[in-house]
Amino acid sequence: MKGYFVIIGVLVVIVASLVALSVSFQRTLQMEMAEQFNTQQQLLANAEASNIQAYLDGLRYEMIHIAYSASLFQVHKEKDIAILTNLVFKDTGNTQKRIDLLDRQGNVLFSRGDLAGDAGEVKSFVEEIKDKCPGSALMKQDTKRFFIIAPVCSSDTPSGAFVLSIAIQDVARAFLAPIKSGSRGYAWMMDEKGNLLYHPTQPDMVGRNLYKTDSSCFKCHKTFDAEKKIIEGKGDYYGRYVAPTGEDKILAFSTAAAGESKWIVAVSAPYSEVTLSIKRSMKLYSWIIILIFVIASGVSALLIVQYRKREKAEERAKHEKELEMMRSEKLAAMERLTSGITSEIGNPLTSVFSFIRVLMDMEEDEFKKETLETIFFHMNRISDIMKQLSGFSKMMPLELKPCRINNVIENSLSLIQYDKRIQGITIVKDLAPNVPMLTTDANRLSQVIVNIVLNAADAMPAGGTLTIRSKTENNNIVVAFEDTGVGIGREALSRIFEPFYTTKENGTGLGLAVSHSIIENLKGSLTAKSEVNKGSTFVISLPVSGER
Repeated sequence: MKGYFVIIGVLVVIVASLVALSVSFQRTLQMEMAEQFNTQQQLLANAEASNIQAYLDGLRYEMIHIAYSASLFQVHKEKDIAILTNLVFKDTGNTQKRIDLLDRQGNVLFSRGDLAGDAGEVKSFVEEIKDKCPGSALMKQDTKRFFIIAPVCSSDTPSGAFVLSIAIQDVARAFLAPIKSGSRGYAWMMDEKGNLLYHPTQPDMVGRNLYKTDSSCFKCHKTFDAEKKIIEGKGDYYGRYVAPTGEDKILAFSTAAAGESKWIVAVSAPYSEVTLSIKRSMKLYSWIIILIFVIASGVSALLIVQYRKREKAEERAKHEKELEMMRSEKLAAMERLTSGITSEIGNPLTSVFSFIRVLMDMEEDEFKKETLETIFFHMNRISDIMKQLSGFSKMMPLELKPCRINNVIENSLSLIQYDKRIQGITIVKDLAPNVPMLTTDANRLSQVIVNIVLNAADAMPAGGTLTIRSKTENNNIVVAFEDTGVGIGREALSRIFEPFYTTKENGTGLGLAVSHSIIENLKGSLTAKSEVNKGSTFVISLPVSGER
């Protein structure tokens, strides 16, 4: 045995060394591949940032041309203005735009486009273009729209202005949405103030500022440190970083000038996805190493484990058989004892009852009458105990008939619905409607259910909840009774099905013993689990076929 463990130890050391070398090689290769991929991301971010900037510059030149043409030819008719602006609306695609022609006071003379406008906002632009004549244009933005304001000049003085409004998110979507960096990588955009301008997976966050966050911003982000470093110029243009979600990512970004503003275009992808192909190839190598170890040591270990399991199983079976024999002998002796007791005490008890009733009817003295009533009460208790003993020692033949377990539960509860003990508790029934028919003795089963329910009520003197559940499990019908009572201690729990063992002050210790015996005669099982001050759960399991 010692030699075996020495061999196993040597194999473990060898395999561990090989795995360590494999992991080191794999990590180096992954880092090199990620760096190459990150360089490609940087080129992609640069290209798209340049394209966006070129697009905005093109619109700026077109707006300057429109304003110059309008001032040169004194265009005032709506038809002529529409012809001038056709160039801007050519090949618009899904990008929403709007052009407003303002007069000297900022009033809107002409509007065109499908983007909603704000007359008050565009009116304020007139004051900002007084020094832009001629041949110039002002570029501004808010969190959702980008504006190009080109003055219509007359003698170097603005006589009005053309205002082009564009939806920033539409522009970003047109350029960035097609970018797929792997299967889970994407591109997003923000400005230099921290306003999110576009995000394909978090559209509801567009327009929010990462310096003005609230609880809703942290549903998908733990921090915004990486984004802040980019804005503040403290981050590299490409590299690895831990995303706010906790995932390791590689990121590259570039900037596009948008007038006085700066748009930051970022492309990111999970590091795990970039290195997935290497992981797959290295996984095969790792499995080969592990397979060598498994073949060398697995068979021997399996034989040892099987031998020990068989040995433990034999010991456990022997112990359970001894316990079962002891229990059977104990029950047989108990049945003989109870049978003798009931037959010897039953007849004299009947005579005592008769004489007590006669004396109670004849007695007129109050004190003596109360004394006789007390005697009668305790004789009744002895009689009840004798009946239970008789039921324990002389189990009547079973009357097996098809029935539904849910009906048996409902009928049992109706028998005790007026019992004072259950008035203060809440009974919750969670009965599965598709439980199959059961061939059993419904009366005996009802006796067990009533006993368990009343025991649960006794365990909840201050009130509580009893939940009764029925279901089908592994070709068995299972009924569970879960209470919120005082619970049963571990030592007491192991003895609750023993005859005459009770934790109640006035209990006989026969209720659960009789119930356990009934369920065993029905080829089922009755088990219990409990935790002190948390409650108990009793479970009845009966085979659907009635056989086991």
